[in-house]
Amino acid sequence: MATTIDDATLTVTVNEDVKLNGQQVGSKIVQTILNINEASRRVFSVPIYETEILALSSSAGAGTYITSDLQYVRVSNMDDTNFVRLTFISGSSNRYDMKLPAKRTAVFTSPSISVSESGATFGSFVDFSSMKATADTAAVDIELFVAST
Repeated sequence: MATTIDDATLTVTVNEDVKLNGQQVGSKIVQTILNINEASRRVFSVPIYETEILALSSSAGAGTYITSDLQYVRVSNMDDTNFVRLTFISGSSNRYDMKLPAKRTAVFTSPSISVSESGATFGSFVDFSSMKATADTAAVDIELFVAST
């Protein structure tokens, strides 16, 4: 079966708009990502225990994207009070955690992470295989947008 989906271009615009002391200091960056042929958007509730929200692998499956095809991910915390903890996991020992405050957004365009327990020492990048989320003190609604080739 031949696909009937034409590759598309994803356009991402980041616009900071702030005027301090009468001086405009924000900027606008437009990024285009070519050859997108998969995109999904989901709004759902994250509980106060760790739950997987995105999986990467060498083959696609239910809720699983092909690691090498991942081009863009956006996670938006829709809650007006509570933060959500995002955890990126690779293998059994590589974990990277970040706090996503209420009403904030995190964007990334690569599955590569690096974690070091020895300060500034850098080993190498590894691709995460799972992104998990944990709400702070009450369930948090998030929006997850994923685009891949």
